[in-house]
Amino acid sequence: MNAYEKATSLIKIRPHFSGELAKKLSLRGFSKLDIEKVINQLTEEGLLDDSQFAQIYLDNLIKYKTFGFYGLKAKLMQRGIANSDAEVLLKEKLSMKDEKKIAERFLEKEKEPNKLKLAQKLSRKGFRTEIISSFLQDV
Repeated sequence: MNAYEKATSLIKIRPHFSGELAKKLSLRGFSKLDIEKVINQLTEEGLLDDSQFAQIYLDNLIKYKTFGFYGLKAKLMQRGIANSDAEVLLKEKLSMKDEKKIAERFLEKEKEPNKLKLAQKLSRKGFRTEIISSFLQDV
């Protein structure tokens, strides 16, 4: 199986970011030159679109997970999205109001009466300080 065939078989399973796909192909022993050619070819064919996949991935994270702005940014960066691109995308997609709703969803599951521990949990989930402060005032 050549690099192109392997890449398309991986994309059929689920969409990938170009960096993620390159890493998987590299682990399977394909040369950097072959990987670069395949990534370019797939991008030209429209089978690989980082910006479109980033939006879909972020929409799913917002809908199904309970991460704040910084938690979502970290998830995007783990998938190979540049820091600046992740921030731009998040500013487009995630308002303070949306982030507050996500925090409310997270806190519905939490039965922690201690304000300090609640703040720590929200911080670990990547919520902005403004969101954490507003919840601490409400509690």
